[in-house]
Amino acid sequence: MVRLRPFKPQDAQEVARWIGGDERAFMMFTAGRYKFPLKADEIISKHYGFEKDNDAFMVSALDKDGRLSGHFIVRKLDYLRNSAHLGFIIIAPEKRGIGFGSEMVKAAAEFLHDSMGIDRITLGVFECNEAAFKCYKNCGFEVKNYIKDCFDYKEEKWGLYEMELSFIKEDDQ
Repeated sequence: MVRLRPFKPQDAQEVARWIGGDERAFMMFTAGRYKFPLKADEIISKHYGFEKDNDAFMVSALDKDGRLSGHFIVRKLDYLRNSAHLGFIIIAPEKRGIGFGSEMVKAAAEFLHDSMGIDRITLGVFECNEAAFKCYKNCGFEVKNYIKDCFDYKEEKWGLYEMELSFIKEDDQ
C-alpha cells in the first residue's frame, strides 16, 4: 500500500540519503537539475520554489506503516490541457525491486486524474535506466518519442524516452 502526502521539508534529509554516493544513479534521477552530492538544503530550496509556482509541487510517498519510502515532483501542470509531468521519481533503496515504485507511480497517476482532472501524464526516462523504464511501462506509460544521445554523463551519451499515460479514450478525442 502506498499513501501520498505533500512533501515536508523534514523529508529532504531522507530523500537525499537514498541516492548516496552513486553519481551515475544520481544523474539518472536528477538529469543534472541538482548538484552532486545531493544535499537536503537543495531539495528544500526547490520545494519552496515550487510552493510559489502554480504549476509544480513535490509529493512524498509513505509505505503501509507510514514510513517515508518514495518521492516525486509534479510539474508543468497545464489546467487548460489537463496535463502534468512527473519527475525526480525516487524510491528508498530498501523498497526497490519489490513493486513499490509501480504502486507509487500508479497512485500518483490516480491522484492526478481523479483529484485534479489530469488526463495526460508525461515523464522522461533515460534508456540506461532499465528498471525505471520497465516500471513505467508496467504502469501503462507508452513511449511517445525517443531522443538519441541527448544527455552526456562523463564518457557516456544517454538517450531519453519521453513517455505518456493518457486517460483519454479514442472515442473521446
